[in-house]
Amino acid sequence: MMTNEERIRLFQQAILAIEKLEREYPSYPPFVSIHNQLLFLLDQASGQARDREGLARINVGYITMREVEARDDASADLFYLVSAEVKEMIREA
Repeated sequence: MMTNEERIRLFQQAILAIEKLEREYPSYPPFVSIHNQLLFLLDQASGQARDREGLARINVGYITMREVEARDDASADLFYLVSAEVKEMIREA
C-alpha cells in the first residue's frame, strides 16, 4: 500500500510518460484519455477534487493493454501500477 505522497509521485511519473507518448502520437484519442484520467487521479490524490465515484470509471489498465503495450513497455508497466493503485483507492473510499 502506497502513502499518499508515493501515490502522487506515481501519478506524476505516469503523466510524464503519457506526455512523451503524446509527443510521438499527437492527438491519439486513447493517449488523450489516459492523460485526462491521470490528471483526474492526481487531483484526487492531492485533495484538489473529491469524486470517489469517478474512480470506478478509470480504465487506464484496459487502454494500456490495447494501445500502450505494443508501443512502450516501460510506460505500460507504469500505467499498470496506476491501475492497481486505483483499485486500492476504490477500496479505501
